[in-house]
Order: sequence, then C-alpha cells, then structure tokens
Amino acid sequence: MSAEAPSVRDPGAPSTGTSVRDALVVAVAGLVANGLNLVVTIGLARLLPARDHNAAYGAFLQMVGLYIVVSLPGSAIAIAVVRRSSWWLAHGGNAELEAWRRRASRRMVQVLLGFAVLAAVVSPLVAQGLGGRSWLAVVITSVAAGCWVAIAVERAFLQSCRRYPPLAANFLLEGVARTAAVLAGAVVAGVTGAVLGILLAELVTWGHAWRAATRAVPDVTRSAPGTPPRGELGTDLAASAVAFAMLALLQYVDVFVVGRLYPQGSGRYAAIAVVAKTLVYVAIVLSYYLLPEASIGHRAGHHARRQLGVVLALYAVPCGVLLLVAAVAPRRLLSLIYPVLVAAMAMLGLSFLLATYLLARGLRAVAGWLVVCTALAYWWVATAHGAWHATAVHDLVAQLVVAGGLVLATLAALATRRDERVPDPVAEPAP
Repeated sequence: MSAEAPSVRDPGAPSTGTSVRDALVVAVAGLVANGLNLVVTIGLARLLPARDHNAAYGAFLQMVGLYIVVSLPGSAIAIAVVRRSSWWLAHGGNAELEAWRRRASRRMVQVLLGFAVLAAVVSPLVAQGLGGRSWLAVVITSVAAGCWVAIAVERAFLQSCRRYPPLAANFLLEGVARTAAVLAGAVVAGVTGAVLGILLAELVTWGHAWRAATRAVPDVTRSAPGTPPRGELGTDLAASAVAFAMLALLQYVDVFVVGRLYPQGSGRYAAIAVVAKTLVYVAIVLSYYLLPEASIGHRAGHHARRQLGVVLALYAVPCGVLLLVAAVAPRRLLSLIYPVLVAAMAMLGLSFLLATYLLARGLRAVAGWLVVCTALAYWWVATAHGAWHATAVHDLVAQLVVAGGLVLATLAALATRRDERVPDPVAEPAP
C-alpha cells in the first residue's frame, strides 16, 4: 500500500463569468454540430438513389440506430475517466495522469481492433436481423460507433483538464466532417457510402481529439505518491452505464408506448414529440461542462455550486422559450399536447443534468433510483392506453417524479459539509 498525498482545494475554480463563457463555448459548439445533422438528413433525402428511395432511407436510419446503440458505452466511460483523472489532478499526480492517459489511449486502439474483428464476424447475422441489409454497412457502422467511444475517452481528458476550447473545436470538426463525408459518400455509393462517410469523419475527429489530449495535462513533471481507490473505476463505469441507459429509455417511453398501443397514430405523435426532445440534447451538451467541474470540485473539497447554477440557468433559457412558443401557439391538437411534451422533456433534461452532477461526485445510488423509476414509468404511461393527451400527461407525471427524486438527492449532497482537505482512504493499487 502507498501513502497518499492529501486532497487540495481546487486552485483553478472558475469565476461566474468564466463558468458562463466555458459552458456557452461547449454548448454552442455541440448544438451547431447537432444542427448539421439536420443538413445531413435533408441532403440524404435528395441524394440517395431515386429507385427504392424509401428502402434506402430506411436502411440508413437503421444504421443510425445501430450506431447509437453501439456507441452508448461512450458516455459512461467518460464519467469514469473524468473521475479518475480528477483524482490524480486533485492529488498533484499530473505525471501519473499523463502516463495513465497514454495507457488508456493505447488500450482503446487495441479494444477497437478486437471489436472490429468481432463486428466482421457477427455482421451477417445482424444484417439479416435488420431485414437483409448490407453486412458491409453493418461492419462500417459498428466500427464508426466504436471510434466514437474512443473519441469520448479523449474528450474526457480534455474535460478533466478544463480544455474547453479544443473540446468545442472537436465538436465542430465532427459536425463539419460528418456532413461533408456522409453527403459525398451517399452520392458515390448510396447507403454504404454514407455510413463510410460517418466512419471517415469519426477517424478524423478521433485524431484531432487524441492530439489535443496529448497537450491537455498541465505540468507533466509534477508527481505525487499514492494510488486511486481500488475498484472505483469499474463501479463508476457500471453505475454510469445503467443510469444513462435508463435516461435513454425515459426519453422515449411515450413514443414506445404509443407505438405499441396505438400504432396507427404513432408516426404523427413521434413527429410532434421530436421537437420537444431537443431539450434533452441541450442538457447533454451542457453536461460536457458540468461533469468535469462537479468531479474536480468534489475531489478538491467543494460542491461546484457556481458551475451547477450556471448550467441550470443556461438550460432554463431554451426550456422557457419552447414553453412560451407552445403557450402562444394556435389552439389545435398540436398545441394541446405540445406544452405537456415540452414540460416532460424539460424535466428529463433536468434529470440528466442532476444525474451527471451526482455521478461526477461518486453518488452511484442514482442508478438504482433511475432503474426503479423507469420500470414504473413504462407501467404508468401504458395506463393511458395510447391516447395522445393522456399519454403526454402521464409521461409528464413520471418525469416529475424522476426529477423530484434527483432534486432531493442533489440538495442533500449540497447540504453535506466538505472540508478543505479531504483525504481519500488509503487504497490498493488500481487495476
């Protein structure tokens, strides 16, 4: 066992102005990159082959769904990496963090190569399960999603070291590269060319993120004794994976239930709901700033109240705008359910931000709360029997319960006294 250096107060705690600037830089870049996805969607509607156009577009959407599923572990891994990195930084182990960063980057390359082989083996089965799609498109899409997980690791190092400008630049690069490559690929080779464009864009983004991460850790000559708590990395990863999976299910609980109980009206309902669900993406991009700030603050012995307040204030702006638009819209069926949907997704976005804050502080019980709430939410929303307005209202009630529990947990965490020096217990060497 090794003696540990004591934790120290965060010397780089940002002012309110700096917090607003950094959060906006990350959020605006993320939203612009996401907005470019709309350009891709519109462009593909025109560029995919005219013959069997609907089938081609449907096949591309299936590949996008596959990409999302395979890339899900990336966000959970980012939580674990940020928490481990913040431990080293709080203890002055910059040299140790840099060494661990290099090992993690090499390990991601090895894992991705192994995953690519596995994807090539199982792709014919997956393609058949998707209705006879191209096995090559399945392989390319899966590897592209694996690259995104590797990107999430490198971005986590940028977050941990508060390198927000290069993080924002990486978001923008991904959006621009993906737009250009996907549209060009669709022109040349249809759906397979489009997903190949996604892979090429992710490779470019990964290279940029890796290069930025190599310069992220400050003062790599600074070293400190001690080792992180044994098993923390794995438990952080498991709790985060469960929590984010539940949040993803909660985002679509109403759409899934309407699709099952009232299939003939599910398409129109989903079209109405999709705009409201953009609030969740706003929360996601803001979490890229909140995650490292909460973790660094916790390691240094404070609560990062200022950063949490800034993020919640920024999030309240688009929520208020969408609610206002919904309130003044003409009284049609859309306006009857749309304000309820916006309110429900506003609550879910709040849940996402608070869950990120709590997980960044190592409060893993949030995963258990989300598992219970998700199971109950699907039962409760199903009691509306697929009726649009009743489903939206039930969804809002469920999201209020989820967010309410997380608000109470956050208030309890904020009320906990933190000392200026918070030594971690003496730990075994980390795996």
